[in-house]
Amino acid sequence: MKETIIGLVSAGIGFISGLLVPWIKWEIEKCQKRHNYRNELIAGWKAALAAAEFHSPEGRCSFGSSPEYSSLRSHMVKEVIVKFEAPRTMYVGGGRGDDIRKQMLLDEVSRLEKHWGMS
Repeated sequence: MKETIIGLVSAGIGFISGLLVPWIKWEIEKCQKRHNYRNELIAGWKAALAAAEFHSPEGRCSFGSSPEYSSLRSHMVKEVIVKFEAPRTMYVGGGRGDDIRKQMLLDEVSRLEKHWGMS
């Protein structure tokens, strides 16, 4: 009788762990894929911003219509979107860089990087 109970308990534990282990592995893989995806997004945004020219309206317009900006825009704070996309608005550079719009976008990328636990 005692051996039967021990056998049933062992079988039950084995069955439950057989269900849990694949689920735990799947959760870990899902977190790793999300981390890698976010890392690729951040690297792409930084590269696009480094290559972008914001000195002319044409340069700002070309970046504003880029796939990188489209993917970044969905994660941005509403106030930054409004400031970046404001038509006929002039910002005076200085301090941290020569173009305020570029700095706003770089700050947004840094904010997202911190929010996602990447830095």
